[in-house]
Parts: sequence; C-alpha cells; structure tokens
Amino acid sequence: MNYFNDVIACCRDLIINFPDAKSVAEYADKRLSKVGQERFSFGYFPSHKNLQTLAAVVGEERLLQLELIHDRIIQDGVSNRKVLHSSLEKHNLIMPYRDVYGNIIAIVGRTILSDEQRKSIDIPKYKNTSFLKGNHLFGLFEAKNAIIQNNLVFVVEGQFDCITASDKGLTNVVALGSSSMTFEQFALATRYTNNLVMLLDNDEAGKTGAERVIKLYGKYANIKRAVLPNGYKDIDEYLSDNSIDSLGLILK
Repeated sequence: MNYFNDVIACCRDLIINFPDAKSVAEYADKRLSKVGQERFSFGYFPSHKNLQTLAAVVGEERLLQLELIHDRIIQDGVSNRKVLHSSLEKHNLIMPYRDVYGNIIAIVGRTILSDEQRKSIDIPKYKNTSFLKGNHLFGLFEAKNAIIQNNLVFVVEGQFDCITASDKGLTNVVALGSSSMTFEQFALATRYTNNLVMLLDNDEAGKTGAERVIKLYGKYANIKRAVLPNGYKDIDEYLSDNSIDSLGLILK
C-alpha cells in the first residue's frame, strides 16, 4: 500500500481547514488557482508542535518509514524524552511527486520564505523525501496527454515553474528538478514527443544546462533553447505577473 496517498489526503484537508495552515494556504492562493492547487494536490505539512494531528490519521510508524518525521531525544531535567520532529519543518507547502503512471513516489516540500529569508538560514527552496530524481520528470503524469496533442514538451527546472506554467495554460510542461537532464529523463520525454523546448532558468546555469542537453541529445530529437524576456529569472516569476498569451519566447 502506498502510504504517501494517505499523507497527501490528510495534508490536503489540513491546508483547507487547519488554522495553523493559514499562512501556507494564503501563499498558495497568491501563487495558484484553486483548480491548480487541486490538480497538483497541494497540502500543508504540520510543524513540530502539530505533528500529532497528522500522526493520528496516518500513523507515527508510517511517517517514520516515509522519512517525513524523525525522533529527537531531548534532555528534560534529569531524564531524556523522545519527541517527534518534522523533516519538512520549513517546507510546509507540500505536493506529491508522481511517476509517469500517477503513483506517488515522493513528497516535495516547498518553503514559503522569501529567497532572502531562506538564504539567511541556509535552506533550499525545495526539500523532498528520498527517490531517484534523475529517473523521473515532475509533472509528466499530468502533462503527457497535452504533450501528445501538441507534439511538443516544454522542459523547465523547478516544480513551481512547471506548476505555474500548467496553471496558466502551458499544460505540455515538465520539470527536471535541476538545470541538468539525465538520459533517463530524456528517454521519458521522448516517449511522447520528439520536440523539446528547453525553458530553463534565465541564468548562466540554465543556459549552460540547455546547451549541454542539445549537445548530448540533439542528434536524437529536435531540441531548442528558449530565452525568457529580459528581467525575469524563470518562467514561474514571469507568469506570476503575465499571461501565457504575452509570453514572447526567443528560440535558439
């Protein structure tokens, strides 16, 4: 049995109904439509003090097995006591990572802290449970029909890049989770189309990553590199202020 399903179902309920999830729910509402949140199964993963809310539904042992919580021993006076800690304490906005068949293989946590805040405490934007990320494409399950219909796939870096683009109407989009594409990810994408547009971040790493993909796999597929309008670091940032219709990509 896939216990990730139970976690996602409970966390979906929490983001809608749990008072402590208010800031996370408000962040999600600013970034995405309700339809988009439902499509990608956004949820709230509770902080340390409220973990029992989730453990009571899913089970403490299952959460430990899934690496979503861990034990911590605290010295309390003359004795030690075990307390539960969240593995996603500062990454409370969660979503499932599905394989191409729709099975949940991991949970991805996203911080709602600003870039400045997260850099000051040295945490990444995303944190996920263990899985072989290079063997999968985020959003492929949701996007594969649109990819077939359009005979084209847009390849972005981050999960939110993919989610925002899909929510705004660019539904034939998947995310690598980095600026590099593995052979396994390339093979997955080309199951559905031979036409790829690399829409990676508008920085040196994104440019280098896209050019490397073209160099490695260009003889096996039609791969182009897209450049965002000046002033935008990624497609997520661009579409937070603009519509898909206004997106003028330069293809190289």
